Amino acid sequence: MSWYTLPGSVPWLTLSLVIPLAGALLVALTPGEVRRVVKQLGVLSAVITLVLVLAIIGGFQHGVGNLHLQFEETLRWIPSAGISYHLGVDGLSLFLLGLNALLFLIAIVIVDPLIPRLKQFILLLLILEAATAGILLSLDLVLFYVFWEAMLVPLYFLIGVWGEGQRVYAAFKFLIYTVIGSFAMLVAILAVTAINFSQTGQLSFDWTVLVQHPAAGIWHLPAGLGTIGIQQLLFIGFGLAFAIKMPIFPLHTWLPPAYTSSPIPVVIVFAGLVSKLGAYGFLRFNLALFPDAAHSLGGLLAVLATIGILYGAFMALVQTDLKRLVAYASMSHLGFIGLGIFAGNLLGIEGALIQMINHGVIIAALFLIVGMIERRAGTRDRGELRGLAATAPLFAALFLVVSLAALGLPGLNGFVGEFLIMLGAWASFIPMAVGAGIGVILAAWYVLRFYQGTTQEVPPQPATFGELRTADVGVLAPLLALMVLIGVTPAFFPAAVDATVKALPVLLR
Repeated sequence: MSWYTLPGSVPWLTLSLVIPLAGALLVALTPGEVRRVVKQLGVLSAVITLVLVLAIIGGFQHGVGNLHLQFEETLRWIPSAGISYHLGVDGLSLFLLGLNALLFLIAIVIVDPLIPRLKQFILLLLILEAATAGILLSLDLVLFYVFWEAMLVPLYFLIGVWGEGQRVYAAFKFLIYTVIGSFAMLVAILAVTAINFSQTGQLSFDWTVLVQHPAAGIWHLPAGLGTIGIQQLLFIGFGLAFAIKMPIFPLHTWLPPAYTSSPIPVVIVFAGLVSKLGAYGFLRFNLALFPDAAHSLGGLLAVLATIGILYGAFMALVQTDLKRLVAYASMSHLGFIGLGIFAGNLLGIEGALIQMINHGVIIAALFLIVGMIERRAGTRDRGELRGLAATAPLFAALFLVVSLAALGLPGLNGFVGEFLIMLGAWASFIPMAVGAGIGVILAAWYVLRFYQGTTQEVPPQPATFGELRTADVGVLAPLLALMVLIGVTPAFFPAAVDATVKALPVLLR
């Protein structure tokens, strides 16, 4: 079932990659002095991309299972090496593609036209949008790796050049972590292809081919240290890259400085979308290609995810810098996504997929609010803010909706994913479900303290804090609408992804 049928002769997925790149090219050819035109080109490119992606979502056939890809495009790239240009979308990537387009549009809209080197900033954002979309659509492992590495370059410069505070340190630390994980994934990609070739005689990096022939066998460790399963080794190789990107405890130490140093337009897509690419990688590759290893290592990863939930929550409680508080809150909520994935059952995985969208929407809204507070108050220190509702009641009202969604109030989107994840965790790891429940309580604590501490009490400080402008309400409006829409119609997402999730090999074991 779909809302309508799109013409099959149009390369819809390639267009979703080409449009941001074409926009970047137009920005590059535009003189930097005409700042208004530069920003308008960026916004127009992002708007067209979002409209195209919404058309793809509307034309997606729900209920098609067996890991069936839709809107597939396949071209030979390097035939002698088994490498192809293969794109496709299914229930795992469909809504993340929509989130990607929405967050980049919001990020470009809120860019300050007076920012230094505006032209280069917009150009890098558009290149980053194409790279993240490519990660979600690539079905050839080499093509996926190219986009994965391409994402790193604009992020490094966006943080290191336009960031604040220890921006160079934050960008370099993020770079080092990512490169280490990427190298491990590259080795694993080559290994899984070599193993498939030895088993089938077919040289291919195509996900649809590799998923039909899971790796098997054991490897004897040196010096009589025993053996380890081949799947476990490959799982670890891919998983290291994805665990760093999420991040999973204890590979999280790059996150607080990177999020804190990033300018608001960058941290919106960084926290709202890029961190989900690690979770997506676990679903697309680890759970699909290495189902046995996912079962054997899932318990350990669920423990680490739960530790991340609690660690992030406790760290959020003690922060006075609002941006750093939201960064640790993001880490805590990403732990829920990890717990759902590693629960290894239908409820947990569907909950994780839903929560990936929910987290992106909520965390983007929270960082937008932090940016609005800092711009109006001249500070984001929690100790220097209070009573803002007295001078900005509309701001306080919208902030309240976001806060309630963040703490998981029933009727808003934050509750839907967390509830399914808790059910999935309860079925697989009862102690982890209890730990996650404590994380929910802590989330209510730090979110309400964040809200009440800044909006309540009198007299207001600063007393000159201004009300939201129409443009501010406009960028928050789509995020608030999604919070309510997903909260009151929670069955929509599971219905759209159910067939794909049920066909994952990890659930067929």
